[in-house]
Amino acid sequence: MSHRPAAPASTTTGAARTATRRRVLTTTAAAAGVLALPGAAAWGVPTSFEAETRTGRRRPGAVTDPSVVIRWNQAAMDAILGRYQAAGNRFGPATVNARALAVLHNAVYDAWACYDRCAVGTRYGGSLRRPRAERTLDNKNEAISYAAHLALLDLYPEYKVPIDSMLRGLGHDPELTDPRPYSPAWIGQRTARAVLEYRHADGANQLGTPAYADTTGYQPRNSPQTAGAFDPSTVTDPAHWTPLIVNGKTQRFLTPQFAVMQPFALSRPDQFTVPAPPAYPSVRMTAAIEELLDISARLTDEQKAIAEFWLNDDVTPPGAQQMWGRYVSARDGHGVDEDARLFFGLNMAECDAAIGSWAVKADYDFARPSTLIPYDRRGQRIQAWGGPGRGTVAMDGVDWQAYVAVPPFPATVSGHSTFSGAAAEFLRRFTGSDSFGDSYRFKAGASTVEPGLTPRTDVVLHWPTFSDAARQAGISRVYGGMHWSFDNEPGIEMGHRIGKVVHRQAMRYFGGTHR
Repeated sequence: MSHRPAAPASTTTGAARTATRRRVLTTTAAAAGVLALPGAAAWGVPTSFEAETRTGRRRPGAVTDPSVVIRWNQAAMDAILGRYQAAGNRFGPATVNARALAVLHNAVYDAWACYDRCAVGTRYGGSLRRPRAERTLDNKNEAISYAAHLALLDLYPEYKVPIDSMLRGLGHDPELTDPRPYSPAWIGQRTARAVLEYRHADGANQLGTPAYADTTGYQPRNSPQTAGAFDPSTVTDPAHWTPLIVNGKTQRFLTPQFAVMQPFALSRPDQFTVPAPPAYPSVRMTAAIEELLDISARLTDEQKAIAEFWLNDDVTPPGAQQMWGRYVSARDGHGVDEDARLFFGLNMAECDAAIGSWAVKADYDFARPSTLIPYDRRGQRIQAWGGPGRGTVAMDGVDWQAYVAVPPFPATVSGHSTFSGAAAEFLRRFTGSDSFGDSYRFKAGASTVEPGLTPRTDVVLHWPTFSDAARQAGISRVYGGMHWSFDNEPGIEMGHRIGKVVHRQAMRYFGGTHR
């Protein structure tokens, strides 16, 4: 099997592509909300949004300044990107990232809830509620900032200097360790510590050596295969996941312990599941293989653009869903009250989606197309995408390759689909409508797989609804050749079910009825 080689140099730098790809907000000379991290292209959060969102839609009278919640959300994204880019990895770990964003926004929400008239926090309930006279915007912002600061220091201690600098830029003292009881700083630190204490025991193994190391003892059934040199004779069980050796590094199942981690709203990690993959060999599995071969042979520029846009190598899963939330915040004129609730629920949904999808992956341990197709079609002539710039060529089936790079964990179910379905469902319920309205112009030649060649002309991706965005995110993995259709559609549906139960649970906290 051929693994996609590194893309040749492009006239556009990686940092420039990142800035363009992630541009939901205009960068200004703001000091606060910018985490300048070594080894990463930091995305500066501005003092004000653009006059209009990318599609030109904004609710009349909408505020123009991003809330402190969004500033800390961006700081978390900068830290996430900084860590995995500094390590030389193309992708961040989806599960770890989803949990980190959930931890951050749980801490933010619990601090904010102390200044709301009815919302209750996840750790202290309503016992720390402040009197009406203290429920000012300044106090909310201060409490949120101290909570977020403590959470990010716990999650990304290597970035203490820029995290401290950000808190200082917001007008607060990062060295404050003994604040006045019941002051905003005290509230923020106390609620964050409670969230962190709870999360340190949630099963993710954040404090392990190394952090997030596997605690399940997972062992793949198949020996690793060197990318670009697939050897069918060494395959023990082709229907099960096979790790790849890419650039001398052997893949390991990313965080299999998330399959047994403590969820937020799910009654258990495997509360929801999807139908089992087809048996191999079988008529259904042959049809699934033929579908991907046909897509590979007929890849259009639009399909390639979709596969690459949702690859998320610059915003990292579930980073795209953070941009959905930011778009809604800008579109609907959110302030801190709306954003504290929206990003809490959104990221609880994303974290539960990570847990739920990983429970399915651990259960089925099913093969990726990148190994099962070369095994099945070895010795047969096929038509398929031949690699960057080569178009469709005739080849031995053993040399079939995915259009995009393949991550290190089993196929079924698609995490991308589950993340996206959960986000779409939560946002639909939170906003009261499936209407979204965002779009993105994929510039001619902007491909990182076929730079300068693909697409031949600009491709505009647009998402009238959250459901449309989720469907496109899911099908992108099929176009890219890393997932089967039976990974995708059921994953989106499972994600919607997770988003529904998370929204219901979150509403209990928002309304003060959670017990």
